[in-house]
Amino acid sequence: MPRRPRQKSATNCYHVVVRGLNKIAVFQDKREKTRILNLIRENYEKYNIKVYAYCIMSNHFHLLLEAELKELASFMAKIIASFAHYYNYKHNRTGYVFQGRFKSQCIENGSYFWSCLRYIHLNPVKAGMCKSIEDYVQSSVGEYNHPEKGKEKILSDAAYGMYEKRFQTSRDFMDFHKLSDRDFFIGMPEEELWQRKEIAKEVLKDMKYELKLPEEEILDYAKTRKKFEERLRERFNISQRYIKDIRKVIESELGQGK
Repeated sequence: MPRRPRQKSATNCYHVVVRGLNKIAVFQDKREKTRILNLIRENYEKYNIKVYAYCIMSNHFHLLLEAELKELASFMAKIIASFAHYYNYKHNRTGYVFQGRFKSQCIENGSYFWSCLRYIHLNPVKAGMCKSIEDYVQSSVGEYNHPEKGKEKILSDAAYGMYEKRFQTSRDFMDFHKLSDRDFFIGMPEEELWQRKEIAKEVLKDMKYELKLPEEEILDYAKTRKKFEERLRERFNISQRYIKDIRKVIESELGQGK
């Protein structure tokens, strides 16, 4: 079956995700995370790539980039192949390191751009790897907050320009990451679950004010629970089973635990 061609973004901005094969922790130690960051740094200018955000997790990584599709494909092929060669040599293994080709998501407007940047930076916190985005070294947060570290620069000048235009201080930037939003982004299954859960909680909050009922009662009564699930189905276009899984997670957090 032929591969479906990548969708082109009207803004040339893309959210890119690369996953380790079978959830392999390909970035298990600091050296491996540093290696992929160095490969990004060494190659982005060669392919006319503008980097706006990045985060290297243990078994995958996220990038927010601006590029022509052809250049994006060449850039990603270069860094993925180079890292796979390094990883296989280091661990005395052969074969694939990453799961298929990289995934890309079009970023079509400014609002979605900023939501995506926030999502990328929050990944380590949501995964329980750190308490604050400031504590995680292998993401673009530190580079935004300390642009004077020019030797290790990955972010483009355009990224700094957008940052300075939107935020007065680094504290404003940090507070921006505390905002909630209802946008959804591709990622690992566990990342997609927590995103859907957070959006579902916002939907539940809407229903709380709309129906003037406590959230627990909305999930407890069959009629309102069904209405809540219908709204999630419209929002996410996922199976009823997945919707129930999300609902059960929320019920557990509310102390119902059915």
